[in-house]
Order: sequence, then structure tokens, then C-alpha cells
Amino acid sequence: MKTTGERITRVLVIGTLLTWALVAYVRGLLKEDPAPALHGTGLALLVLNVVMFALLGTGICVGRGQASPYRKLGIVLLLLSLVPAMALYAIAPHAGGGFFFCMAGLWVLMSRLPLRLGITVSVVTVVVIGGLGEGFRSGGADLGLMSAFAGLTLGAVASRQGAAAQEATRRAEAANAVLAERSHLAREIHDILAHSLSAQIVHLEGARLLLARDGDRVQALDRVERARNLARSGLEETRRALATLRGEVPEPKEVIQELADEFYSSTGRPCDVQVTGVPRELPPQAGLAVVRTAQEALTNIRKHAPGARAQVTLRYLTGGVELEVTDTGGTETAVELGGGGYGLVGMRERAELIDGTLVTGPDGKGFRVSLRVPA
Repeated sequence: MKTTGERITRVLVIGTLLTWALVAYVRGLLKEDPAPALHGTGLALLVLNVVMFALLGTGICVGRGQASPYRKLGIVLLLLSLVPAMALYAIAPHAGGGFFFCMAGLWVLMSRLPLRLGITVSVVTVVVIGGLGEGFRSGGADLGLMSAFAGLTLGAVASRQGAAAQEATRRAEAANAVLAERSHLAREIHDILAHSLSAQIVHLEGARLLLARDGDRVQALDRVERARNLARSGLEETRRALATLRGEVPEPKEVIQELADEFYSSTGRPCDVQVTGVPRELPPQAGLAVVRTAQEALTNIRKHAPGARAQVTLRYLTGGVELEVTDTGGTETAVELGGGGYGLVGMRERAELIDGTLVTGPDGKGFRVSLRVPA
């Protein structure tokens, strides 16, 4: 998008060039024979100039937008502006200034008309210039003027191709953005399901073991009820993810507190939450990365370190935000779920997508996950 300074510079340059060209044209016209007058050929010269500039200026201004309802009217006016220009060239063939101004109109025509039709108009114009030069100009056809129009045609064609290439690039970028959004959605759904289903499996497997050993049926029922609650929570998380993809990102500290409460309700172990720095609104991708990393880290603690306490620390730093999730180490036998193993990989990929860093590793008897993202 052009800045105000660029627009002002463009207006000044174009205005200066147009003013210079108009002054030079009028000065040359007054020195030509015949000169503009209020009678005879001079009057015809004056009228043709007024008509040409009126048609040319109106045609350029009318129908500028691609979807403008007056686009065809603008094309017709530009085509009509070539007629008085040709008449002027026949009356004063050594001036040729009218055609120089019509170059601007022809350039606009080349951009508005279909390519083949635009080239046809340009070729006809060059041929007419040559014919008028041979018929009314003492030195014959003005090859310089004809070459100028031919060069303008080539330049307009190149400009159209460049614009078409830019449009193709824009469409490709839009398509890539759609694919990235789909990948993003797939990642979100994967994270939600991994969080919800794996926690449900933990509780259901615990219930199965209790029932298999003729254990306490009350405890088994409690495990099943927790799995049911997690299923409901997973559905709510899916809705929340879709809202997040629409730009409705909740405050990370609020979501983290909800995750901590859920951790306590599902494990019976506390999860302390600490927030340092001045809380502020985070970019959507940064906020989402923080939330999903905290969620995945707490899920991993439930899966691989049952009986462990957890602590989540969220630090608002200058130019970024840092999340740290630690645990005290498991005190119970972990339930072997099989499969999986993509939690840390997914967290790291998410961090790298927004130029963040993820550090994981042992922390005493427990484990530590540290995420830092720019914000």
C-alpha cells in the first residue's frame, strides 16, 4: 500500500510532466501554420483541440475501476479521442502534438481492452499515422512517431503481462494462505483430541484395572465420570478452537487457570499458576501457542507422571512472553497407552511457526517445558 508521501510524490511528478507537456504543446501549436484562430482553419484547429482533450480527459477518468458500470463508456470516449487527434495531424502534420497526448489514452485503452483488441487498435493507429503522414506531410510518413506508438504498444503489453503475473502471484499466495489455515485448523483439532482423548483413556484404563481386580467400584465409577467430563470438555475446546481461528482469542492467563483447575479435578493433585509482568493482549498466534503448549504439557504430566504436582508460570516480558510448565515427578505407576509420542514435536513445530523457541528436558525428578514467543 502506498504511503501518503509516495502518493504526494507521484502526484507532483505526474502533474509537473503534464504541465510541461501541455505548455510545450500549446507553445508549439501557436508557432505552427496554421495557428489557432477564431475563423477558418484556425478555428477548426481550436475546436479539434478542445474536443480531443475533453474526450481524452473524460475517457481516462470515467470507468477506472474494473467493476465500474461506466467502464465501456470510458473506452468509447478514448477511442473517439483518436478521431480529432487524426484530424489535427492532417491539418498540422508537422506538429504531431495531439498524437503524443493520445499516447496516454492508448496506454489506458491497452489496459482496459482485451489484449488482442488493444493490439488491433494500436496497429490501426500506427497505420493511420503512416497514411496521414504520406498524404499530408511534406517529408512523408513520420517514422519516429510511428515507432513511438509501436514502442508504447510493446510497453503496454509488457505492463499487462507484469500485472497478470502479479495477480497470479497474489492468487497463489491466497491459495497458500488457505492451505496454511487448513493446516492450522488440523493442528488445533489434533491438539484438542490428543488432550481430551488421551486423558479419557487414562481414566478409563484406570477404571478397567480396578474392575479387573475386583477393586472399588466407586473409584471405578469416579474414573468413568471424569472421562465423561473430559469428553464434554473436549467438545467445548473444539468450539473454542474454532472461535480462536476466527480471531476470538481469550486471555492466556484465564485459559491456563481453567486448565489448572481441570488438572486438579482430573488428578486430585494441585497445579499452581503464577503470572509475572504486566498482562497485555497477545497476537492471536502467540496466545494460541501459549495456551496449546500449556495444555499439551499438562496432558503429558497426567499421562507420564501420574501423582505429580504441576506448576505453570506465565511471564510477560518486553517484546515477548514466556511459559514454563514443570512437575515434581510421578509417584504412581504410569499407564502404558501406546502410540503417541508427537506432543513435544507438535509443540516445537508450533513455536517455530511464529519464530519462538521451545526447550524441554528433565528438571530434578520431574520434567520442564519452557516456551518463549515474540509478542
